[in-house]
Amino acid sequence: MTDSPPPSPTSAARPRRTQAERSDLMRTRLLEATLQSLAEDGYAGSTLSSIVRRAGVSRGAQVHHYPNKQALMLDAAEDLLRRTYRQLGEMLLSIGDEDDRLSRLVEAAWDQVFSTPLFNAYTELLIASLRDHDLADALRERLKRVQQVYAPAVEHYFEPIDPARTSKADLHAMFVQLSFFLVGLATQAHLMNDRAWIRSHLDLWARQAAQMMRARKGVRLPPPRSEAWRRPAV
Repeated sequence: MTDSPPPSPTSAARPRRTQAERSDLMRTRLLEATLQSLAEDGYAGSTLSSIVRRAGVSRGAQVHHYPNKQALMLDAAEDLLRRTYRQLGEMLLSIGDEDDRLSRLVEAAWDQVFSTPLFNAYTELLIASLRDHDLADALRERLKRVQQVYAPAVEHYFEPIDPARTSKADLHAMFVQLSFFLVGLATQAHLMNDRAWIRSHLDLWARQAAQMMRARKGVRLPPPRSEAWRRPAV
């Protein structure tokens, strides 16, 4: 009798996921499906049943994680905002030349975040919140927490050129204006269909901001993790 061959690495038993890992995976699938649905089908077309089908999970799993559509939509919006924050931070750290960091940040933010189909998901939620007061209230609280995270990040990466004329609050305000500008541009860029025009306005904002601020020298690490990023209970 010949010995059986040893099991191959692919046939060897894989360690089973823990309950927490399975729960995180299920939640991730639901959030990804929600963002894709919002971007492709809009807010009205993104029903719980269609999202569950897209995610390939059971309705019971959806109810376990998110009892209603608004809870799922809000967590998806927060997930997108977190992704945006991480992406912008990675962009800043990848730009070696501090003198060019501001203009390249604005350009990369537009190319890699705000002009992408995925960001349509957030604009769909913004438009829906015009008539859904509960959604508007919930988004408003999310945005307050986002601003609490972005404010110290601004100070981490940038500083006033002349502190006697430009305060840290001014720097925060400039980046709030940038976010308004980029979100507004994202909702209307399909009507303009003029890449050169868009680039000229991105460059104009960067040149105006460069009169007030500059990138800090030698920043090679991300800012400390903010407690404001702790997820609220669903």
